[in-house]
Amino acid sequence: MWSHSDQQSQETLRRLVCFVGLVVIPGLGLAASPRNLLLITIDTLRADHLSCNGARNVATPNLDRLVGEGVNFSRARASVPLTLPSHVSILTGNYPPTHGVRDNAASRLPESQLTLSEVLHATGYETAAFLGSFVLDRRFGLSQGFDLYDDQVAEAPEMLESLEAERNAEVVFTAFESWFSSRETDNPFFAWLHFYDPHAPYTPPEPYATRYKSDPYAGEVAYVDEIVGRVVTHLEESDLLERTAIAVVGDHGEGLGQHGERTHSLLIYNSTLHVPMMLFAPGLIEQGSRVDSLVRTIDLAPTLLELLGQQQDLGEGQSLMPLIAGGTEDPSASANESERFAYSESLYAQMNLGWSPVRGLETETHRLILGPDPELYDVRSDPGEQHDLAATRPEIVSELTQQLDDLNLTPGPADPAQQAPDMDPETVEQLRSLGYLSGASPSDVVGGEGSGVSPRDNVGAWEQIEVGLQYYAQGDFPSAAQRFETVLDSHPKTPLLYEYLGSSYERSGRNGEAERVYRDALGKGIESSEFHLGLARIAIGRGNDALAEKELLAVLDLERLSVVGHHTLGDLYRRQKEFKKAQEQYRSALEINPSYLYAWNGLGMTLGSLRDDPGALEAFRQAVSVAPESPLPYLNLASQLDQIGKIAEA
Repeated sequence: MWSHSDQQSQETLRRLVCFVGLVVIPGLGLAASPRNLLLITIDTLRADHLSCNGARNVATPNLDRLVGEGVNFSRARASVPLTLPSHVSILTGNYPPTHGVRDNAASRLPESQLTLSEVLHATGYETAAFLGSFVLDRRFGLSQGFDLYDDQVAEAPEMLESLEAERNAEVVFTAFESWFSSRETDNPFFAWLHFYDPHAPYTPPEPYATRYKSDPYAGEVAYVDEIVGRVVTHLEESDLLERTAIAVVGDHGEGLGQHGERTHSLLIYNSTLHVPMMLFAPGLIEQGSRVDSLVRTIDLAPTLLELLGQQQDLGEGQSLMPLIAGGTEDPSASANESERFAYSESLYAQMNLGWSPVRGLETETHRLILGPDPELYDVRSDPGEQHDLAATRPEIVSELTQQLDDLNLTPGPADPAQQAPDMDPETVEQLRSLGYLSGASPSDVVGGEGSGVSPRDNVGAWEQIEVGLQYYAQGDFPSAAQRFETVLDSHPKTPLLYEYLGSSYERSGRNGEAERVYRDALGKGIESSEFHLGLARIAIGRGNDALAEKELLAVLDLERLSVVGHHTLGDLYRRQKEFKKAQEQYRSALEINPSYLYAWNGLGMTLGSLRDDPGALEAFRQAVSVAPESPLPYLNLASQLDQIGKIAEA
């Protein structure tokens, strides 16, 4: 297994990895040729919402079929209840403290982390990914190792108020089908399909909307099951199903009201960590197998590599092939099995709300959760984690706390490559439409114990915040502001509340209220570049350029890599006819994000004002190249051509 200090070894292995044939595992009839691999991750999918796992409120015949002809890991655990870090763990086999991605949008996966896609690509696999949510956009680092990374989730960049942050399972399947049908190589493939649909808000299409009217979450699950069936059918019709291993795993679950949590991200009970995990591989795995031992999603990638005959370790996870071969043997029969544990964490409350983080450790018998106060559950007699034993079994709390500390998993790697990706307006709006926007960087919070505010004890306030986020995503900004104001009365030091409340007021045209919110936060010592950016926008709207410049410079002092900060300051200088300064700011924005349409347009207009016609034309042509679907750069390019007399081209 890789340790925190093994990055150099991983880099060496990345260069040296070579293709090997399939390894024959006793008792399993392995084929002699390379297998295709299809990885299907289903967002926000609880294990108990599959009919093969006993669910009675939803039918999932296609996933049931894969389990019936493969192996079902009935006690699989995610390491974090958040989409991006959980998927990073699945693809690297590492826990979040090791790969360093601790929250959505807060950092990117560094190149030093080896992924399943990189290993398979290096051995001749054609690799492709098809994503259902902007949270997995390439800027967050998971595209490494993929020949094709289809993350085209958003609408045109000029439609800032209409950006879609997700696409449904059928659209993802259509993208996969198009790629699959156009393949021109006989090389084995590794394809990853990510279905986001069970994530809130739950809006299944017909007939599932009607069929599951009283339980739309179940409707989303049933809809995704249908699309999984279409994927399998497509492989069957292409005569590739028998030569394709299919792994299906949930990235995390959903609270659905258990422990007071309606959705996920804040708490780390098994309502949001117990996920389905199954593996289908005709001829390689005995049909109808079931593994009831504790396993982790970080174990999936090492398992798949061994299944495919790739003699290479990956991450901290362990291959589950020995468990598969052993079937349903008693967990106590194997010393290694009995020592298996599952680490979990959520830093969401700390990074976004200023509350305490939570982390946990589950063994075959008990589950420990550490926040401001410890919790202990007997997972055999109390799988729903309803009876806290921490006060009555302090010796177990002490033992598991020591075991958790011995893992040395709390500090993340201090890797400058993991700085948060540049947050242009499109990124901000897409993340906000999902209720995601981290107000801190991992380096600010990792390893700390937070403010002492318990997420468990304040889940009711979080419920109200989530309602506000839902109003915000729906564009009902007055209702969102009202909800945020209510929660702010009892939680006056919560950064996310000020950010969303101020933005809600701005979007409602109540700039005076927005200014009050931003200045109130700053007066309480809560710093954020977003507060200064909001004050700058308000000042610009009032024609107070001096104040706007002051606030924008404050933005850049706090966040040197703020694309929107540089771009907005460039716009301010251009309006003041300070073209040299404007040019500097636009170029600074483009150094951070060379694909930022509006900086290219601003630079083109600035160079045009400086009578640098060739430079202006080049800038507008760059704008066209980065956003060919947007009319704005074409209009500016045509205007510039018209000004210099190239009428026909204009």
